[in-house]
Amino acid sequence: MNNMSTLTGTAHNLSTLPGALPALTVMVEKDLEVLVHRFLARKRADLERARAALATGDFETIRRIGHDLKGAGEGFGFPELSAFGAALERAAVLHNERALGDELVAVDQFLSRLRITFK
Repeated sequence: MNNMSTLTGTAHNLSTLPGALPALTVMVEKDLEVLVHRFLARKRADLERARAALATGDFETIRRIGHDLKGAGEGFGFPELSAFGAALERAAVLHNERALGDELVAVDQFLSRLRITFK
C-alpha cells in the first residue's frame, strides 16, 4: 500500500441537516497536491462517464472505468476507490444494472465527502 495519503477518519458533518454524511478527511503530502487534485478530477469525470454508459447499457465502458479505478485508487492512497472499482468491474461483467447503480451512488458519496488536507 502506498503511503501517499492517510485517511484520518470522520472530521465533521458536511451539513447540520439530519442524515447528512460526515466528511472524510485525507492527509496528503504537500508535494503531491497537484497530482491528487488532477486524479480526483479525473475520477469525478469517470463517474459521469459511467453514469452515461449505464443509461445506454454500455457495460464495457463501465468495466474499463472500474478496472482503471481498481488499479489507480490505492496507488494514490485511496484504497476505498480501488474497492469501488473492483465492484464496478465485477457488476459490469455481470451486466448487473442495480449493483452498478448502487456502486455509482457510493462512489459519488465518497468523492463528495472527501476533504483533502496537505501536510
